[in-house]
Amino acid sequence: MRHIHIPGKNNHVLILLHGTGGSASSLFEIGQYIDPEATMIGFQGEVEEQGMARYFARYQDGTFDLRSLASATYDFYDSLQKVITQYQLADKKITVIGYSNGANLALNVLKEFEAVSFDYAFLFHPSTVRPEVAFKPQKELQVLITSGANDPYISEEAFEALYQSLADTNTKVDHYHHAYGHQLIREELDRAKALLK
Repeated sequence: MRHIHIPGKNNHVLILLHGTGGSASSLFEIGQYIDPEATMIGFQGEVEEQGMARYFARYQDGTFDLRSLASATYDFYDSLQKVITQYQLADKKITVIGYSNGANLALNVLKEFEAVSFDYAFLFHPSTVRPEVAFKPQKELQVLITSGANDPYISEEAFEALYQSLADTNTKVDHYHHAYGHQLIREELDRAKALLK
């Protein structure tokens, strides 16, 4: 999976996963807000839907193409291991930040791999991903998931079920729910910054 790498000045690395229609650099501004000194690595979704980049395909009714999801999940995780080696990041604190489609990809990583090779996961506005499959235990991981009351992609009930399914594996998970829709708001980013401190 292609990526863009911007070296930082501290011991923190941000792995950035964009939403539908984004690019490898789409979340750099958010990364700068969360930690302006961090190394940033943005991964590029390689599936196209109506001219917009995504990490994995979905069908016309909005449901996920599970073969495409599985392929993207393993491609991303393999690419992550390679950049950790390439840029000598193994001893650094690593945070994965995903928005929408990127958050869904990261959620599926947590269902496929136990004891993942990152420390934090800030997943802004994920959807329900393979609800019949349990999350793997993640003893060292701190997760934040966020959503909006008027988000068309996930109901409040489904969001609470997502939170509970993560908590049931004893993963450290925090959740934030606001009154708006699918858009990111400043309070979500501030919640993420607070967790890093």
